[in-house]
Amino acid sequence: MPRTERSRVYRSGLLCILSVLGFAFLFSPVPGGAQLGGRPEKSNFTISYTQASGAFTTLWVAQETGLFKKHGLDATLKLLNSQVAAQALMAGEVDVMSTGPDLVNMRLQGAPVKYIGGTLQRFIFQLWGAKGINSLGDLKGKTVAVTTPKTSTEIATREALKKTGVISDKDVSFLYAQTIPAILAAVMSGKTSAGTMSAPNTLKARDSGLNLLLDIAQTNVPGIHLAYGTTEKIIKSTPNSLYAFLKAVSEATALAKQNPSVAKKAISKYTETDDTKMIDGTYEQFSPYWDASLTVHLEPIQGQLVYLEEKEFPRLKDARPADFIDNSFAENLKSSGFLQTLGLTK
Repeated sequence: MPRTERSRVYRSGLLCILSVLGFAFLFSPVPGGAQLGGRPEKSNFTISYTQASGAFTTLWVAQETGLFKKHGLDATLKLLNSQVAAQALMAGEVDVMSTGPDLVNMRLQGAPVKYIGGTLQRFIFQLWGAKGINSLGDLKGKTVAVTTPKTSTEIATREALKKTGVISDKDVSFLYAQTIPAILAAVMSGKTSAGTMSAPNTLKARDSGLNLLLDIAQTNVPGIHLAYGTTEKIIKSTPNSLYAFLKAVSEATALAKQNPSVAKKAISKYTETDDTKMIDGTYEQFSPYWDASLTVHLEPIQGQLVYLEEKEFPRLKDARPADFIDNSFAENLKSSGFLQTLGLTK
């Protein structure tokens, strides 16, 4: 598949940054034996997130309830698209990037980055059909809108369709609409027969009279829907700041599940809506799948790797899912007893 102009701009920008920083940290050791739980090395801490989606609710809860401050961080949340966030991370302007599978591609391009925690590790999407498309069988020979090639919406749709046994991903073609709101607009305008979306756009689809064809979350397709990544340099230089960040996120995840009103208040603020049905629906779509343990699993990484091509990512042939993960922080959350204090046993 030919590269898009957008991907060329992203790669040139990222490679430029990498050339300045060098590759000194590509194989730098992870502080596996470092004592975690001490005072954060730096208190000013910047976290990026990509859109006003309910997927980021636990991050918003950590900010709004003061949990970052509780754990010693003066946190700033920055709304940045994936490409800008990646460049900001490599430039040292962001400490943690809240992301999906993008970090896999970054590391394969030579960026010294790793996942340090994950909140959602199955794809939380729904496939909605235009009026007149009432079942998956009606989609045969039709077009489905997703965001961009070989990213979460396309992978989730292909794998979920395979699991249904009704039609396969080979029975449909894909339209790349770039954003979730654009997918909804494409379906409503008749430009495409169906589209893969997440809340709150799924709720707008319902209210517009579109037809729910498949709840992809219930098919349990492994995938990085929301995880947290950083550079190996930051892992080495500020491990206690990262640990404080993950403690806050873990606590916020438990709080959001135990106290829905707190989560819904954050959803209302960051999605800029007072629509109770929209807020409730967003919470209900994501909350069953939030994982406060934050351990990053191998299966979602492998799921991304199989969709990539070696000619585009030469490092792919030697890539192992474990290379993309540093679970030392999540392991310490468990071994230290922190998860137990939250009422969690996993």
